[in-house]
Amino acid sequence: MTEGPDEVEIVKQFAANLYARDKQLATVESYCRDANEFLRYLAQFKMPLKRVEPETLLAFRDHLSHSEKDRENSVRRKIIGVRQFFRFLASEKFITMTPFDEMPLPERDDGMKKPLARGKIEAMLKGMQAIGLKSSRDIAILRLLAFEGVKANEIIDLQWKDFVAAQNKASLFIGGTKGRSIFLFPETAAALKKYKDIIDDWKGTRHDSTNEAFRNIFVSFKGKDGSLVSPKLTRHGLKFSLYEIGERFQIPHLNTENLRHYAIEHLLGEGWDAEDIMQHLGLRRLGNIAKHMARRRQDVS
Repeated sequence: MTEGPDEVEIVKQFAANLYARDKQLATVESYCRDANEFLRYLAQFKMPLKRVEPETLLAFRDHLSHSEKDRENSVRRKIIGVRQFFRFLASEKFITMTPFDEMPLPERDDGMKKPLARGKIEAMLKGMQAIGLKSSRDIAILRLLAFEGVKANEIIDLQWKDFVAAQNKASLFIGGTKGRSIFLFPETAAALKKYKDIIDDWKGTRHDSTNEAFRNIFVSFKGKDGSLVSPKLTRHGLKFSLYEIGERFQIPHLNTENLRHYAIEHLLGEGWDAEDIMQHLGLRRLGNIAKHMARRRQDVS
């Protein structure tokens, strides 16, 4: 195998293979980033893929752990992505066998991280006002993440046709492999309605055909002052928005994972049982719900 453009083409074929296996866009992008990162690592040593051995992969894992100071689970996730890449290479005969067959995955840390304090997000939202396009968007996103448990990849793919608001009740269809319809808490519905009113007014000031492109619920903002509006929020844009909000309200490590846990706590606090929460979140097994239930029992005792 040669280096350079051929490897670029191989990663493209890897992406096509993942799509053919019905992998979600976020998963495809993540695995391809991992593959490209590994290829860049090999390029430092001018090593072709066919010469990769288990020791090379162990060295790459150490590189991730030490030079980038990645968290253990982050290193594990990247190794999983590269493992998928090598399985693809072997299946397509780019290499004769995958060296991952001789390399174990790093142990996964299944321990519960320290959660956000109860009431923290509610207090933060009281300090936010939906007076503009960005602020109203951020409030709606926070409510979907922290109280409805919607995931990051689901947030960025939501479209206005998925949101149905009646006088006393609102629902949201969430697509993807865990497709489902959920009824929203009144506060979430109100935040989405407010954001919709503001974005509709904003679109009304535009006199070009690009309004048709704004099908997604959440837009992104570009430029130093955020004056350029793009039709679709990206994962990076979502991550950066949460970072900005966390900095403003002095909540370190405000991210979608912490907010997902916060949502589980919220739903348990509302008296929901495990089965209802699983259905609302699109889960097939208890997972973190059971851990939260166990923690609540410990707190009581």
